[in-house]
Amino acid sequence: MDTTEQKHLAMAKDPATASRIVQNIAAIEQDFRLAEGYLSDWMLREIIAALRTTVPAPFEVVTTAWAAIISCPDWKPNKRPGRGDAWLDIVEHAEDEDDHTWLAAALGAGPTALHLELIFREGLSHYMDKLAADTSLMAKLRKKGFKVELTAKRVYLPLVIDAALFAKAVAENDFDAAMAPAREAAELGVAAKPEIDDLLKQVRG
Repeated sequence: MDTTEQKHLAMAKDPATASRIVQNIAAIEQDFRLAEGYLSDWMLREIIAALRTTVPAPFEVVTTAWAAIISCPDWKPNKRPGRGDAWLDIVEHAEDEDDHTWLAAALGAGPTALHLELIFREGLSHYMDKLAADTSLMAKLRKKGFKVELTAKRVYLPLVIDAALFAKAVAENDFDAAMAPAREAAELGVAAKPEIDDLLKQVRG
């Protein structure tokens, strides 16, 4: 039994926790289905729409099976199919082994978060070695808002939607204020193109 399973078992055995769940199970199940389905889908749609209204040409927002990526022609060789050599991807990152909703990730609720992450294709996975060796480039990326985690091999922009603003947006059907963090992340990602180009040039050799 891993640490997460042990934690869950302890919580389930807690009388107060078990009692609260049992007495409210109908509402909990209904709320979870809405959070996992409709509300998570709605959140992602609004984030993707915000990205699309923010990124200028020649950048483009391409939807994927899960969410969306920001791509640029300079990062995608013409002869190679797929997403290209590098892209910015909407990624859910959890601190545990549990499954979390996109809604929780976007709101930063619990041990999960949403990031706009710089991804390189599998054949260029040595990009972190190149970045670690170029402290000047790493500093430039950090100055432009990127978090660089060398041990975890991740380069990303945090994307946190305010829960109160999103709830207000849902009620009023006006998502402009709530999606400001998504627009900001897109702007920072686009602004870092010279640094990403530099890293990609080093990786391509």
